[in-house]
Amino acid sequence: MNPQTRNAIIRRWHQNHSLRSIARELHLSRETVRRVIDQYQQHRDGADSPAPGRKRRPSKVDRFEPQIVRLLARYPKITVQRIFEELRREGYDGGYSILCERVALLRKAAPEESEWVERFETGPGVQAQMDWAVYTMDFTCEGRRRVNLFSYVLGYSRRQYLRFTESQDLETTLREHIRAFEHLGGVAASCLYDNMKVVVSRYEDGEPVYNPRFLAFATHYGFRPIACRVRRPQTKGKVERPFDYVEKNLLNGREFRSLEHLNDVTRWWLENVADIRIHGTTKQRPIDRHAEEQPHLIELPAHPYDVAEVVHRTVDVEGFVHWRGNRYSVPWQATRPGALLPIKITEDELIIYGREIEEIARHVLLPSTAKKQDQVRPEHRPPRNRRIRREKIRSELAELGEIGERFLVGLKEAHRDCWRQAENVL
Repeated sequence: MNPQTRNAIIRRWHQNHSLRSIARELHLSRETVRRVIDQYQQHRDGADSPAPGRKRRPSKVDRFEPQIVRLLARYPKITVQRIFEELRREGYDGGYSILCERVALLRKAAPEESEWVERFETGPGVQAQMDWAVYTMDFTCEGRRRVNLFSYVLGYSRRQYLRFTESQDLETTLREHIRAFEHLGGVAASCLYDNMKVVVSRYEDGEPVYNPRFLAFATHYGFRPIACRVRRPQTKGKVERPFDYVEKNLLNGREFRSLEHLNDVTRWWLENVADIRIHGTTKQRPIDRHAEEQPHLIELPAHPYDVAEVVHRTVDVEGFVHWRGNRYSVPWQATRPGALLPIKITEDELIIYGREIEEIARHVLLPSTAKKQDQVRPEHRPPRNRRIRREKIRSELAELGEIGERFLVGLKEAHRDCWRQAENVL
C-alpha cells in the first residue's frame, strides 16, 4: 500500500469516519482498513491504544484541523502557541493541551502526506516570484500595528526587492511591482503568484481567470503572470523561504521607530547584507548573479503604468469632497455644491478635476490612520468680501441667459437674503 492511501485512511479515521465508509470511499476491504489503523496505533501509542473499530470521541479541535494543516504546510516551524492564537481568532474555544496533541499528530503525518519536491532552476531573466507576508510590529513612535511585506525575487540570481506597506490592495501591489522592476533594472519574462484576489479573480473549470486590470498591467510590462496550483506553497519556494531569512536577519534584534524607518533600514539591509551574502543554493552573491541576469530582463517602458485609482465624488454643501473618512476642499470659483467630480488618488496625493477634466485642486493625501480630518487650502474658501461673491453669482446666472437675470430680480424682491438663496440654488 502506498503512503498516500495509508494517509487517506488515517485522516478519515481521525475525522470519525466508520471503517465501512472508509473502505467504500477508498475501494478497499474493511479488513485492510482495520489493519492499517491497528498498525498506526501500535506505532504511535503502543499496546494500550483503543480498539481500531471504536470511534474516537469528538473534539473541539476537529473542525479546525484544515486550518492547522494549512498553517503547518505554509510555516513548518510554527509553534503551537501561534497556532492557538490564530485559531482563537477564528472561534476556537477548546483547550491548549488537546491542541498540542493534535498538532503533534499532524506533524508526524505531514511527511507521509507531502510529496517530493524537485528543485526547479530557471535561466537568467526567465522567471520571478512574488508574495506578501503580514507582520505585527511594535514601533517605538507609532505603537503596535500590522504591516505587509511585499517581496519580489528573481529566480536565477535570487536578488530580491522588499518593502513594507500599509495594505495589500491592487494599487499597492502594482505600485510595488513597478518599484521592484526599477530596483532590479528590468522585468522577468514570467512571474509566479499564489491565488491572491488582486491577481486571480476566480477559477473556471480548474483554470485561473486573471484580474483584467492586473493583466493590463502585465501586458504593459510584457511579462506573463502564472498562478500556482492551489495549496502548493512549495511551488514558490524561492520567494517563500527568504521570509524566514528576513525575520531572523532583518527583523530580529532591531527596533524601528515607524513604518518609514523600517523601510529605510530594509533598503540598507538589502544593499549591505542580502545582496552581498553567499546564497546557500547558488553559492554566489545575488548581486554578482544579477549582473549576469540583468541583460536578459525585459527593458522597462518609457512611461510607467499609471496605477492611481480614479473615483467620482460629489461636492458637499461646505465645498469638500470625501475620501476614506476625510474631507478635501475644492476651489469655490471652479465648482459648486452637488457637482460630481472625478478624483485621482496616487500614493501620496489626491487630485481633483473639474467638469472639463481639468485639474482644479491637489492635496497631500492623509494617512490611512487619519479619520474625520479636513485638508483645507485657504484659497479654496469663498472670500468674505460680499461684492466678489455677488459678482460671481451674477455672472453664473447670466450664463443661463435672460431667464437667469429675471430669476435674480425676482429673488431680490422675494427674499431679504437673496444672495445666499441664489448661491444655494446654484
